[in-house]
Amino acid sequence: MTSLPRFSVQNPVLINLFMVVLLVGGLYSGLTLVREMFPDSEPNRVSITTPYPGATPAEVEKGITLKIEEKIKDVDGVEDILSTITEGRSNIIVKLESGFAAVDQAVNDVKAAIDTIPAEDFPEEALETHVSKFAPRLPVISVAVYGDLSDRELKKLGEDLRDEMLALPDVTDVTLSGIRLDEIGVEVAPGKLVEYGLSFLDVASAIRESHMDLPGGQVRAQGSTVAVRTLGERDNPEDMLDIVVRSDAAGRVVRVGDVAHIVDGFEDVDVAGRFSGKPAVNATVYKKGDQDAISIASYVRALVAGKMNWTFERGLQDRFDALIAGTDIANDIYQEARRNPFPANVSLQVHSDLSLYVSGRLDLLKRNGLWGFLLVALSLLTFLHWRITLWVLMGLVLALAGSLMAMKMLGQTLNLMTMFGLIVVLGLLVDDAIIVAEHVYTKLESGMEPKLAAITGAEEVSWPVVCAITTTILAFIPLMFIEGQIGDWMGVLPVVVCIALGVSLVEALTILPAHLAHGLRSKKAK
Repeated sequence: MTSLPRFSVQNPVLINLFMVVLLVGGLYSGLTLVREMFPDSEPNRVSITTPYPGATPAEVEKGITLKIEEKIKDVDGVEDILSTITEGRSNIIVKLESGFAAVDQAVNDVKAAIDTIPAEDFPEEALETHVSKFAPRLPVISVAVYGDLSDRELKKLGEDLRDEMLALPDVTDVTLSGIRLDEIGVEVAPGKLVEYGLSFLDVASAIRESHMDLPGGQVRAQGSTVAVRTLGERDNPEDMLDIVVRSDAAGRVVRVGDVAHIVDGFEDVDVAGRFSGKPAVNATVYKKGDQDAISIASYVRALVAGKMNWTFERGLQDRFDALIAGTDIANDIYQEARRNPFPANVSLQVHSDLSLYVSGRLDLLKRNGLWGFLLVALSLLTFLHWRITLWVLMGLVLALAGSLMAMKMLGQTLNLMTMFGLIVVLGLLVDDAIIVAEHVYTKLESGMEPKLAAITGAEEVSWPVVCAITTTILAFIPLMFIEGQIGDWMGVLPVVVCIALGVSLVEALTILPAHLAHGLRSKKAK
């Protein structure tokens, strides 16, 4: 049976082609791998939210939370239920059993269980219950909009900024904070109620009944079915003044505008945003799926720089990414934003840029790789022949390139955990190559021809090298079996280590012997 070293030495063209594939594939993968803060974590929780405006926590617990908990506790896959009750809201988090994969089915089962609760069992004022997967969201970057402005002006500017950020490539989730929800208030004059013989309940009832969208069923026509719906909800606050509170046979009509006036304002809650001591609205961009955190942050910084007419400072990595992509998206965003600046009394400031941690770890990986390469080269040149040193160092480059290529194929990303794994394994990637190369050189010094020395030397240490790499891999494998969200994050570390060590082993037993066989000179020839 032909061994790997013998096959490699006898087929140098195939081995060189394999090396080129690793280099090109590794370069492409390294430039296109998605960069993010943490690996994606599969949701294993279900969120249940029920608003109950104006109710105390005790009323929320008795009227909503306990009834829902009773219905969902026997749903398949439910392990634990955590309820948080606040004034006017019931929040329930259902934790599913470890390894339970059918999260979507669990959501549907929870919805079905809640639907079995009769409507009359819930308080009349309670709003619709929302059930969804509880998936953690990872923020990428935040932008503060601040200045000496009114709440209405700040909210409008914040919404405009959010819309512009959502128009950026790969940005699909932007959340505003530091603002209050809009609320239309009806302030009734008690004297007018007495004058017209009305009560507060009369006015409230009239507004409630005329401010609803109600389904009216369906009308079947030939070839189609038409849905009938009564549209009563009003978007314009002034339209509420025309709502009829009372009318009589004589044609006298009392409208809301006769006894009250409308206040178009905000919810009466204690919410306020401040930045640099001034009123502010904060817009936070969240990453989803395979979106690249560093690219998203670069686009947002370009948008802010353009809006404020600042110089857009770009790093070498941004310019390199633009060169590879063939188009400078960030610069296009910057130029477009400069043409549509914010008012002079408004300031924008980027903060909480978590993509800097990803960039920092990536830079650390590059520095460690460079210094490791130089130190290994110096050490090998001190103790080994320069030709041996050359191909051992080539093995380090190929191992990293192959690792990046394999990560791309397996759907891994460049995040804090995978980069930490590459940093950890960086010093181990040349160990097997050093053992093989040194033994081959020993055989060469004993008088063997280069090809025979490469085959014999590599074959004799193949199993010791395989065992050494395998024991290192086995030390990391238990990390794959950690459960929960920590397991989702830590699980990529052993995957990357195993990939890197595996590629290094293949390179040491295939590419390295082939190059040594054709790159070393026989001692007899000298």
